[in-house]
Amino acid sequence: MTANNIHANCLVVGTKGLLIRGKSGSGKSSLSDTILEAARSRGHFGALVADDRVLLNGETGQLLAEPPKVLEGMMEVRGTGIVRARFLPHAQVHLIVDLCEKVAVERLPEEPYNKETVLGVVCPLLRCPEDDILSSVRLIRWAFRHLYSDSPDYF
Repeated sequence: MTANNIHANCLVVGTKGLLIRGKSGSGKSSLSDTILEAARSRGHFGALVADDRVLLNGETGQLLAEPPKVLEGMMEVRGTGIVRARFLPHAQVHLIVDLCEKVAVERLPEEPYNKETVLGVVCPLLRCPEDDILSSVRLIRWAFRHLYSDSPDYF
């Protein structure tokens, strides 16, 4: 398997895989942890796939993510250190979230969800403000409602 190693997080909530990209310190781990806890508190499945580094593969026509072996089940909690976390060995990515500066997130975009081709696979793309967990959770929740209306509100 040929995989691209990128700086990102990946998690699964319910049946949907979420890839969160952003620079170091942008809040990827905090956002991932918050979404996972919110999903679990509502009785839904939630598990980390990878924190900080993600291996991506598009050879099957689906964008698949997995952790590098050395980072399996590990998550950084800033101020605490590296902790063990419930994790899955792989997941299909259903939504890509880019954490970016707040000014890059349009207030009233014509199209709220862009598309990005990653390793030959087209995926929905959502831009969220970095280090703003509440706004990002809200935007991701509405993206899931719009893109996957047959799914329950996971968080």
